[in-house]
Amino acid sequence: MHDDSPPIPFWAIGILGAIALIGISILMQQSRVVALADYFARQPTPALPLPALPQLDVQNLAPDAQGAARAIWQQIAAGNRSQPIDPVVSSQRVRVVIDGLEPTADGIRIKGTVTNLTNADLLVPISAFELRDSAGESYRSPSSTMANLPPGGSTPLELSVPLPEGRGLLLITHLPPDPPIEQRLLIDVRGAQP
Repeated sequence: MHDDSPPIPFWAIGILGAIALIGISILMQQSRVVALADYFARQPTPALPLPALPQLDVQNLAPDAQGAARAIWQQIAAGNRSQPIDPVVSSQRVRVVIDGLEPTADGIRIKGTVTNLTNADLLVPISAFELRDSAGESYRSPSSTMANLPPGGSTPLELSVPLPEGRGLLLITHLPPDPPIEQRLLIDVRGAQP
C-alpha cells in the first residue's frame, strides 16, 4: 500500500497563499504613500494686509523659552540640526511632527511626518502647508503633490524655505473642514538682547 496524499494538506497551502497575498498587498499599499517634499517659494505680498502677523518675537516669551529660542538659532547658525519650538501639533484628522530644522545654503529645511488620525483614507496635498515668517512673508509650494494616507498611516514631510537669518517661522496646516493649526518652528531673535 502506498499513500499518495501530499505532506501538507491543500487547505493549508491555500491559507499560506492567502496570507502571502495579504502581506504583499499591505506592502504595496504602504509603498504607494507619497512623501510630501518640496521647496517653498516666497509668495507675492497681497494688496490687503494679512489678517495678523505671527507672534514670533522673542520678547513675547518667558525667560526660559527665550533662552531656548536663542539656542535653536545658535545651533542653526553653527550649521547643525535643531529642534523646533513646537515639535508636535494635531487637529481632529492629522498630527504634524517636526523632527528637525536644518540649515541650507539659502534658508532652512524642515523635516518631519504627517499622520492620519482618522479611520478612513485621508488625502493630504502639499498645498495644505503654508510657512509664514515674522516679517509677514508667506511661503507656499508650487507643486500639486498629494499623499493618500490610510487610517493611522504616515508620510515624510520635508519643506525647504528661503528664510532670512534670524526671522521667526510658523507652519500653518490648512486641511478643511478642520480649522488651521499653527506650529511655531523658529522665534525671531533679531535685535533681541541675550
